Amino acid sequence: MLNIDFSLSKLNKIYIRIVSSSLLATISLISGVAPEISGSYKNDNGWRSPSISFSNQAYAQEFTPEETTNYAKAGYQVELLRRQVYKEIKTKINQPPPNIACDQEETLTNLNSTIRQIADRYCSQSQQIVQQNNLSINRFNELKTYYDSQGDFYQQVQNILLKLQN
Repeated sequence: MLNIDFSLSKLNKIYIRIVSSSLLATISLISGVAPEISGSYKNDNGWRSPSISFSNQAYAQEFTPEETTNYAKAGYQVELLRRQVYKEIKTKINQPPPNIACDQEETLTNLNSTIRQIADRYCSQSQQIVQQNNLSINRFNELKTYYDSQGDFYQQVQNILLKLQN
C-alpha cells in the first residue's frame, strides 16, 4: 500500500509554488490575461499569501512615429508656455508659483483671482497646443507616461526635441 504524506513540508511548499507559478504563466500566455500579484494577507494559520488578480491590460508600448513627433512638438510648445506663465506668476506674487495641475481642480481653487486667470489661460492654451498637434488630452497623457518611464519612447522624443531646437 502506498502511503502519501499530504502535509506541506518545505519541499512540498516550494514544489507547489513552482507548479502554481508555471500554471499561472501558462494560463496568461494562452488567454492573454496576465496575473498580477500584489500585497499579502494573513490567513487563520498565520501564513502569508499573496493576493492575485487577473488583468488583460496591454503593457506593450504602442505608439506610432507620427504620435512620437506630435507628442514631442506638443510637449515642447507646452513647456515653453509653462516657462512663460511661471515667470508671469512669479513676478506678480514675488515668489515661486504653487504647483498647478490643470486636471486637478483643487490646485486651482485656492489661487487668487489674477493668478487663477493666468492658470486657466495656461490650461486652455495647453489643451489647444495638444489638439493642434493631433493628439487628444488622454492620448497626450498616455504618451507622457511612456515618456516618464525613460525607455525607447523617451529616447525617440529626445532625438526629435534636439532637431526642433536646432
